[in-house]
Amino acid sequence: MKTIFLTTALLASTSCALQMTNKERNEILDELNKWKQSAVGKAALVHNFLPSSQRQEGLSIDAKQDLEITRFAHTKKVVEQLNKEHKGSAVFSTNNMFALMSDEEYKKWVKGAFGRDHKKRQLRGENIQLELTAEQREASGIDWTSNKCMPAVKNQGQCGSCWTFASVGAAEMAHCLVTGNLLDLAEQQLVDCASDAGQGCQGGWPTKALQYITQTGMCTSRDYPYTASDGQCNNSCKKTKLSIGEPVDIQGESALQSALNKQPISVVVEAGNDVWRNYQSGIVQQCPGAQSDHAVIAVGYGSDGGDYFKIRNSWGAEWGEQGYIRLRRGVGGKGMCNVAEGPSYPSMSGKPNPDGPTDEPSNDPTDEPSNDPTDEPSNDPTDEPSNDPTDDPSDDPTDDPWNGSNDWDWGN
Repeated sequence: MKTIFLTTALLASTSCALQMTNKERNEILDELNKWKQSAVGKAALVHNFLPSSQRQEGLSIDAKQDLEITRFAHTKKVVEQLNKEHKGSAVFSTNNMFALMSDEEYKKWVKGAFGRDHKKRQLRGENIQLELTAEQREASGIDWTSNKCMPAVKNQGQCGSCWTFASVGAAEMAHCLVTGNLLDLAEQQLVDCASDAGQGCQGGWPTKALQYITQTGMCTSRDYPYTASDGQCNNSCKKTKLSIGEPVDIQGESALQSALNKQPISVVVEAGNDVWRNYQSGIVQQCPGAQSDHAVIAVGYGSDGGDYFKIRNSWGAEWGEQGYIRLRRGVGGKGMCNVAEGPSYPSMSGKPNPDGPTDEPSNDPTDEPSNDPTDEPSNDPTDEPSNDPTDDPSDDPTDDPWNGSNDWDWGN
């Protein structure tokens, strides 16, 4: 039986040198070709998540194919290990846009820009509620995804603009809860114009972005379309002032869960790891324990199949549970994958619309969400916010997320 070694310097970027037989290689190649024809494979092509032309420069056609086979085989091995570790509580798969990225490329894309000093900020004591209460552990759950104020899941693409999607999404939902009108607002406006809140595709701060949205107003995505790239600020579009007030910063699972009873919440997580990269479904039980590097939106919590917080991502509806992920709830500290480390949300300047979330949440995002409850329970991440505003936030970014501060530079 002939054995093939794929060990060039380029292939080593997958963090392993693979040995496989001709039969194994052909099986991997068949899976790879099916992946390329799938929705996630096509999305990877559109959003430029395939091996870069620079890495493939000077390679023959066969060598380029070997590079892809080795990377895909490496992803398969990682997925197998994750499934063993989670023992059925969560499912991991190669069915994602990142299956052909090296570990280095993926982490670089997620982490965005860090490194500038920041002023320390302290939250008010009432805004720090770490451990879930006995009553909270027994709560039936909340899921905002079935509410008419939940917009469709979006895809940020190659741009490190997660901070804009987390803040714009939270603002859209809060405005809708007050007015009953769901707007489709322009993330690109923040990428290009909100220089005090972020560095465009190189990362930013959700709380500062919420301040910008409150003070400046927002254009619609139709008037200011998303390009997934940095551009010059366009001030010619019409801006709408939203029915939201200053952002509220909280900390802890108890505070997060309390806040979720009223509205969706912007949160930060550690996503530059294999768990988030290859997640498909279920409740995540463990994260590596690294620094937070990604901004998303908590949209509910529940107990179906285990206690969890449900999180809305900005990696498209092909990723995870149709764009959502569930993180174990009730772990204490920063929460699973740091979900309770730095939640923030816009205060609502008017009386909330009585159309609230359902008690039995759904996992499916829709373009035109309804107010009817679903039969499917919710899938939510962990943590606990309070409703009291914090002191005025600092204008300086941070590279040390856990110190009572909520100013971090979230690259993706």
